[in-house]
Amino acid sequence: MPDNKKKRKGQAASAIVEAERIVSSQVPLDRRDEILEYLKLFGYKPDRTIVQVHIAGFFNKRGTTGRQAEKRQATAKRYGGTTFVVVGRTHDPSIMDLVNKPKKKPEQSSPGYIGYLWKNKDPENREPHEVIPLDFTPVHLTYPQDWKNIFATKGFMLALHVPASFAKHKNKLTRALYRVGKQADVKQKWNFLDEIRSSGFEQVTQQQAIGDPFNILKVRLAKGEISQEEYERLRQTPTA
Repeated sequence: MPDNKKKRKGQAASAIVEAERIVSSQVPLDRRDEILEYLKLFGYKPDRTIVQVHIAGFFNKRGTTGRQAEKRQATAKRYGGTTFVVVGRTHDPSIMDLVNKPKKKPEQSSPGYIGYLWKNKDPENREPHEVIPLDFTPVHLTYPQDWKNIFATKGFMLALHVPASFAKHKNKLTRALYRVGKQADVKQKWNFLDEIRSSGFEQVTQQQAIGDPFNILKVRLAKGEISQEEYERLRQTPTA
């Protein structure tokens, strides 16, 4: 009996490796770079951002009460803080062996929460985007049915631990992703990233990352987006 169990486990592992090989052969060679650029739209910082992994259908299943949620939102608004946004999915079960197991805390009580990816906790000091499976599919893009068949799992949702200030920009990015998701093929080069940037959303993420309005103006001046005269005028404007 133990030998049969070991044999089945070995067969399952081989099936996953073969599925990963198939996915790898069907996506661009620079897919990891594309994943990185996509996550940056959400304010992702490779050396600091935490990526939570949840079993599909269970994300935030047992959340806080309404009163607790209101209190948390008020605190984040007043003092700053963090929030989570779902950024995509994977069906590759190998991700369960890559995550750091969660500590038992009230805010981590969801039955589907399996762990998190974080450079500081990775045994090889890898950044989250370096280990996320290549079948990762951005939110609002259709996950390929043939990939779903070869992995044969319910799937996993990935959520980024991002600055609470991002919440007010989430809807704009969500609408942009929903629009491009109707036509984008996840197996092809992610040209939709350029479309989202051209819509002006990149300026929002830059503002989050840089923070200081004056620094934003300096970046725009350096990129040639505004003239020296416009820079001086905006710099004197209280709302700049």
